[in-house]
Amino acid sequence: MPSKNGYDWSDFNLPPIIDQHSIAKHEVICDYLKRYIRVFTKNPTIEKFRINLIDGFAGGGRYRLPNTSDIVPGSPLLLLKTMKEAEAEVNASGRRKHFQIDANYYFVEIDEAAFRHLEFALSEHGYSSHDKIKSLKTGFLDALPVIMTDIKRRQRSPRNIFILDQYGYKDVPTKTIRGIFKEFPKSTEVILTFSTDSLINYMSHDPRYVSALTKINLEGLLEKPELQSKNDVSKSRLLIEQLLYEEIKEQCGASFLTPFFIVSQKSNRSYWLIHLSSHPTARNEMLLTHWDSQNAFEHHGGDGLNMMLGYNPTLEALANQETFDFYFDDDANKRVIAALLEEIPKYIGRREDLSVQDLIFDTCNNSPATLSQYKEALFTLQSSKILKILTSSNQQRRVADTINFEDQIVISKQLIIF
Repeated sequence: MPSKNGYDWSDFNLPPIIDQHSIAKHEVICDYLKRYIRVFTKNPTIEKFRINLIDGFAGGGRYRLPNTSDIVPGSPLLLLKTMKEAEAEVNASGRRKHFQIDANYYFVEIDEAAFRHLEFALSEHGYSSHDKIKSLKTGFLDALPVIMTDIKRRQRSPRNIFILDQYGYKDVPTKTIRGIFKEFPKSTEVILTFSTDSLINYMSHDPRYVSALTKINLEGLLEKPELQSKNDVSKSRLLIEQLLYEEIKEQCGASFLTPFFIVSQKSNRSYWLIHLSSHPTARNEMLLTHWDSQNAFEHHGGDGLNMMLGYNPTLEALANQETFDFYFDDDANKRVIAALLEEIPKYIGRREDLSVQDLIFDTCNNSPATLSQYKEALFTLQSSKILKILTSSNQQRRVADTINFEDQIVISKQLIIF
């Protein structure tokens, strides 16, 4: 990240200190990438997997830990390391034929000192001349057309993951993300960092603020009817966050979103790590990444169909945590199932011709529930005779795991929803 945003990359011997929230963010991304590879390599006949990894705000490639000053890798080196480890894990799984990840990397960094530091870090790890790695000294918006042209030149149906770890909220317009999904509609994902506090704390109709929102295509947020009578931002923060989330969801053009909250212990400011994708499997795997993290992550709101996700490193010091109230632990699993059992019948109401896909696709962006939790709740509701899950041959599902998107949900006639 540029030094003007709090990082000094000028000294190769003293890279900047990394915040705890950034470490957590890197862990989520790396864990998700390994899970991503496992999902797409379940077929043992696959010998090569092609993917493009775009780090749009790469930084200098190295940091120091806050307590020990040990030097640790930044996101570019972590991406390279994670792909190597994922490839090794697949090959160690008992395959007959050797498996290879054919990854192309694009590391974009606009700051001069950070870019020099990045090149030093890559060279230090043996990546100084690598035809699969392209380091671009420019801004992400300027680099994007070059990157997309290069990807399309090499592949007809590419798999892409864009990691856009911007410092604030002004560097990635929502129309840019919409353009990415329009250009690559099938197998593209975006992991976006968004500083909610930077946007919310200065919310006003000041021309400079309106101009900043217009630049990222979120000027419609100020016109939301719900905000017109809200004079105290601090009292309406959760409302603004929810409206902001809805606005981003509408403007970015992605079918599935997982909003993940991070609170910086150093600055006490909150960020979002938003996972955007065009496929429900990607959304499900990102949520499983959160669940596997156990107590490290939480989310705003309730347990069922209305949520926001979050991580606050101060929990490690048992600090007061009033704004986050949900933990991805064993008890949370029970709470999510219980909430789904209550809320699914209310959501369905007396609708007809509702499929499992309709239910999940319509509600999953506002829920911490994984696909298996949806299935478990639906099967429990069927066992309680509240609804039926019917196959294409009009037979009831007998096992939760066999429920699929094409199955129909039929509310029992005896059910009365108050």
